[in-house]
Amino acid sequence: PQPRPAAPPVVTMRFPMSAVDKLIKEALAEDVGDGDLTTESLFPGKVKARGKLIANEEGVLAGLPIFKRVFELVDKNISFEPRATDGMALAGGQLVARVSGPAVSVLRAERTALNFLQHLSGIASQTAKFANAVKGTKTRILDTRRTTPGLRFLEKYAVEVGGGVSLQKGLADRLIVTESHLALSEGVPSVVRQLRKAHQGKRIELTVTNMQELDQALTAKVNVLLLENFPPGQVRQAIALVQGRAKVEVTGKVGLDNARAYALAGVDYISVSQLTQSVKAFDFSFRVSR
Repeated sequence: PQPRPAAPPVVTMRFPMSAVDKLIKEALAEDVGDGDLTTESLFPGKVKARGKLIANEEGVLAGLPIFKRVFELVDKNISFEPRATDGMALAGGQLVARVSGPAVSVLRAERTALNFLQHLSGIASQTAKFANAVKGTKTRILDTRRTTPGLRFLEKYAVEVGGGVSLQKGLADRLIVTESHLALSEGVPSVVRQLRKAHQGKRIELTVTNMQELDQALTAKVNVLLLENFPPGQVRQAIALVQGRAKVEVTGKVGLDNARAYALAGVDYISVSQLTQSVKAFDFSFRVSR
């Protein structure tokens, strides 16, 4: 089993609950539509249900306030009793929360609530594995723009809960020169000149794919070098060349198998698309009884 993160970071939700409510309402409309015909036929009136949320594997919890909010929006008469908090390391078989209320409402909310929680806890758990892999080094794990459309703000929250860093909300935040920008331009010096002219004093981050571009970026005095698909050995050469003149971020083919090698090479950041892009949902069960 993966070693558990020592002290979970305390992460606050830096977004309004109204943004979450909008998402939840859309998700409920998608799932329930005009009503849950089966449940309404079987359990009319005052039939009560109790639900236990159980973790079926080890990982990190993220999204419990959102899970709770789904039940609240479906029915204010549902009571919710948390037994864990976001950022907590979960063990297989652990009770995470109890829910009770009208059966029709509990069953209406159940799937949507789980969909949010499983996805966000999957992201936090994956991030924690990467954060553990680079533990004891100066390297921080970053997320990327490869997020689920519409869910970016929640996914970035889950990355932070798992011990990662979320720097970039969108394209308006930072000046980031990608491979595509370079392919459409006249090279590194020209790109940096144009950006300095347009945005004086703003930090420039530039993607390099080879040592020649790295050299040009250093000459142009960019602030952050994004080394795209550099193997760890080449990263060590790059760090020796940079000599602290810019921050260094590795991006591209990074996995749990080589993250520590990159960290030991001396990079400041490793950006990992698989924190959010191809993450596996965390395994929870929601067990219902009368």
